[in-house]
Amino acid sequence: MKKFALKTMALVLFVSTALTSCSNDDDSKSNNQTTQKEFTTAVTGPTTGAKNQEITLTVTHVVDNNCGVFNRFVESTSGNTKTVEVEVKYTGTNCGTTPSTKTQPYKFTVSQNGTYVFKFKKSATEFITHSVVIQ
Repeated sequence: MKKFALKTMALVLFVSTALTSCSNDDDSKSNNQTTQKEFTTAVTGPTTGAKNQEITLTVTHVVDNNCGVFNRFVESTSGNTKTVEVEVKYTGTNCGTTPSTKTQPYKFTVSQNGTYVFKFKKSATEFITHSVVIQ
């Protein structure tokens, strides 16, 4: 009986070791994909609008190399002020090292009249501010 228990324990240990050593913990990195927040260089668009109407601002942002593509806007809201950062997705390894700029539409709709301030991150401590008055 001791031999059977010992063999069973050895088999369980062997199988669990084999399965663990064969697992691919790097699935998310297998295609060399990362995301990074990048700085905004310019914001253009209307300064007035109507409530419940979609308004589009054109946001120009930096990408570090030719593998960078827009992923999403990261927003934080405090009252009528929104702080907006651009998140860029980088996929690949042969991307070069030349930074460039790209544009992306930023769309929003508000349901109340007022002045709305959008602060796009220009550097670690500076912002490009764009105000829109909704009537």
